[in-house]
Amino acid sequence: MNRLRDELLRVFKQWEDGQLTSQAVMNWAKKTSSQGADVCAIEVLNHLRGLDIHLITTEDLAIYREALARPAAAGLEYLKEQEQQFDVVKRATELQHDRFYGPHTKAILKNLDDSK
Repeated sequence: MNRLRDELLRVFKQWEDGQLTSQAVMNWAKKTSSQGADVCAIEVLNHLRGLDIHLITTEDLAIYREALARPAAAGLEYLKEQEQQFDVVKRATELQHDRFYGPHTKAILKNLDDSK
């Protein structure tokens, strides 16, 4: 396993355990290099860099762990499959009053409503 995969799993554990906030995870991802990492680990890191606008929470960590447990190409394919099943309206509605995610959920819900 490469170093970025190990780091991602460490950060996931700290986030789940409440040692890191969503903001801290996003900040970590933004300053973490993906140099030398495989395509799956890079994609996971990119998701975390925008976790506020993608509405990623600790509920999603099982998906990311599963992706990282697979070979790079298979993990990337798994992530793409899971993205197709993501219910953005449900997640945005659940998080609309959250201090971190709330500002983004309002814009997401408005855009979805406007597109109807």
